[in-house]
Amino acid sequence: METSKSLASADAAAFLTLMGNEKRLAIMSHLIDAELSVGTIADKVDLSQSALSQHLAKLRAFDLVQTRRDRQTIYYSCRSDAVRQLLLLVDQIFGSEVKDVSPVRLRKTGT
Repeated sequence: METSKSLASADAAAFLTLMGNEKRLAIMSHLIDAELSVGTIADKVDLSQSALSQHLAKLRAFDLVQTRRDRQTIYYSCRSDAVRQLLLLVDQIFGSEVKDVSPVRLRKTGT
């Protein structure tokens, strides 16, 4: 039987693993500012619509995004306060580089 602490740790690890992907981090950084169509998101994060669809499916599975359909266009927006808080923290640490999907290289110390 897992304790509530270990369940919380497992949930946190799953969330951080999901958000640890460079493209998903960039997708969510755009979606906290505005509701965007799939095509617009694809352009902003430089992904094909099929690749973007895979990322959006994972974000939907964790209930981090919400969708709205207007005729044939699907719009996405962020529905997670946890994502908003994480992106604020990432911005405080690394600056606005996250939106540009610029790789941040952290230097390893010691082995």
